[in-house]
Amino acid sequence: MLSLTRSLPLSLFLFLGACPEKTAVDTAETYSPDIFCPGDPSGNCDDIEGAQLQAGAASVSIIPECFESWTDTNEDGEYDDDEEFFLDCGCDRLCPEDEGYTKPDEGEGDEEFQAIWLAGFGSPRAASGVRDASLGMRGENDGIWSKTLVLRQGESTIALVSLDLIGWFFEDVQKIREMAVAEGLDVDHILVHATHQHEGPDTMGIWGPSITKSGYNEEYAEQVRQATVESIRQALEVTEPVSMVSGTVDVSTFNEEKGVRNVIQDKRDPWVIDELLHAAQFIAEDGSTVGTLVNWGNHPEALAHKNLLITSDYVHALRETVESGSQWETAEGLAGVGGTCVFMNASVGGMMTPLGVEVTDPDGSTWSDASFEKADAIGQLVGEMALEALNSGETVENPKLSFRAKIFHSPIENIALQAMWLVGTLDRGAYNYDTGEDLTDENVPEVRTEIDVIEVGPIQMLTVPGELLPELAIGGYDGSHINAPDAELFDPKGSNPPDIANAPEGPYLKDRMTGESKWIIGLANDEIGYIIPEYNFKLHETMPYLDEADGDHYEETRSLGPNVATQLDQEAEALLNWQP
Repeated sequence: MLSLTRSLPLSLFLFLGACPEKTAVDTAETYSPDIFCPGDPSGNCDDIEGAQLQAGAASVSIIPECFESWTDTNEDGEYDDDEEFFLDCGCDRLCPEDEGYTKPDEGEGDEEFQAIWLAGFGSPRAASGVRDASLGMRGENDGIWSKTLVLRQGESTIALVSLDLIGWFFEDVQKIREMAVAEGLDVDHILVHATHQHEGPDTMGIWGPSITKSGYNEEYAEQVRQATVESIRQALEVTEPVSMVSGTVDVSTFNEEKGVRNVIQDKRDPWVIDELLHAAQFIAEDGSTVGTLVNWGNHPEALAHKNLLITSDYVHALRETVESGSQWETAEGLAGVGGTCVFMNASVGGMMTPLGVEVTDPDGSTWSDASFEKADAIGQLVGEMALEALNSGETVENPKLSFRAKIFHSPIENIALQAMWLVGTLDRGAYNYDTGEDLTDENVPEVRTEIDVIEVGPIQMLTVPGELLPELAIGGYDGSHINAPDAELFDPKGSNPPDIANAPEGPYLKDRMTGESKWIIGLANDEIGYIIPEYNFKLHETMPYLDEADGDHYEETRSLGPNVATQLDQEAEALLNWQP
């Protein structure tokens, strides 16, 4: 949920300073992925007939190495200009009177606030610490992580990385890939996904101390890049032959009274929620679990905007449940499967969220207000769903691994995002426009991004470089994906509803996919914002992109523009249909 608390000043739109160099467009007449394995002409991932699938997994912390704490004296969740009560105790956040203090460290006593700005809600939110064991039933191992599952078959190797971050731009993905090559890691392709949790560092630049000051911290970004490469290295080092289990469950069937609304709701008309949760388990020859993948779409924002502790939100308890089992006060939990759980969010746009949801857990407790208890309840419930998917799943005989990727460019039609790129708030490249001319409808900068197709056994993954509205993947304009007894396709009290008669007819993205188990991996290799059906893309009449149109149209202010959905659909169809 890319959100700001103030409108951008118009002066930003007059800033047309030094722009990135114009980059040539790929004019190849014959469509081909930028990489595909097995069989890529480079010869680096030739097929080896009959090779067994191998897997390895690893986790490396990405908690910032340096930031100072502060006291939110008025408890509004914002670092106010008149509230500069930061604790000038340096990177380790230990003052002389604290237990464990040994000596002053970097930043201590310099009267400057070494802040880590939290992403996802309003700004400015400065982190005050990291969630610890005293805060909730699963606080002991909380934090944020780079979690990696490596899959290898023959000479084809891919690393699937999940970062507990709001988003991770394609330029940073490319830097990780370059670092992996420089360090000699034997991997053909790296997918970097962001879970989109809203309680971690600003890695995009939007949530800094003010509207014109970026929250992006290059030292922290480099820490994440190094940690990600290290997690890939560690996973490669423990790669071993595995068997595979794949399963899917319908989330709406786990609570008869509320359906999906026990853990998620849709905040934008029409109400469409993808009810399917997917899971895969990779099992070593000794019967132990190497790693699991879980795919489901919901914003990790159960803690809302007043939390100032770094945490992975409900994702933490989800992964802990899959690995170690669930823990309820009175109800019997489920046993975990061990190994390393890698969670990959799915279609979260439009707005898939736990905000406003009242969660009922197996103990009979209910949680509605933002809290660690609510986040943990959601995580454990969804973790149990993943375990049920594995328990009822099927063993895959001789699973085959393949993957392919295509880079493309998409226009930045959103004038607010254009301004943020040009002034450097969003620190990434812009391409394919005349840097010597003003930006117009005919001279629009573009962002470079990527889409991937990954197949392992019955699973086909389609990556999306942003926040996809679920209806683009599954339809549901006929009310077939409401999945909650008390929900309606349209909010009866809503204004400016979409004209459903103009909604696109299928086939939708999942209709075009050919795998038995169809996974959408959102926020994969990039975060370009919301991807919205063109028929329902509505802008404010006088302040387009700067203010939202009446009704449920916040997402347009954080989207590249109305054409990105159609372009993504075309790019996906081309890559899905391509054959070596």
